[in-house]
Amino acid sequence: MHPSVPLIKIRHVGPSPYPGNTSELNFMSSNIVPLTVIKGAGHEFIPLPRGENATTADFHSIRTKTESPAHFTSGFYKIEAGPERPASYNFEETKYVLNGQIDVLDEATGITHHLVQGDFAFFHVGSKVKFSTKSQGLAFYAVTRPVRSPHPNLKGREEDKARL
Repeated sequence: MHPSVPLIKIRHVGPSPYPGNTSELNFMSSNIVPLTVIKGAGHEFIPLPRGENATTADFHSIRTKTESPAHFTSGFYKIEAGPERPASYNFEETKYVLNGQIDVLDEATGITHHLVQGDFAFFHVGSKVKFSTKSQGLAFYAVTRPVRSPHPNLKGREEDKARL
């Protein structure tokens, strides 16, 4: 048995074949699903489209097994100095800044948030923002929508099954 394989433990309390004792049974779940792994995803170059100063680069999406939402997609957001990039949300999104600075103008409040490495932001359905930066920024994101713009250097890089 591999140490990273989860076990289900059943602890029997009550009448026991051995008076005064409890018994414990360990077995592996038959419903274990392998991980999806994309090695080195954060090190791949993300080209900006010609004439653009920001882009998304989706690199993994699944149709969820839950009722709603139907998709869960993750990727990288890259922005460089240039014009503001407006965004209106009809899905949820989380962004985690990996490096640089990403400025986010929240149009609901008029507040500009200056996100730097280690900062996290959550965008709700109905959020309306403008992204900008004075230098550059890179963030990891996860969204409840299907792939829109595939990462050009990670297409087909998902491993079939995690390697132990």
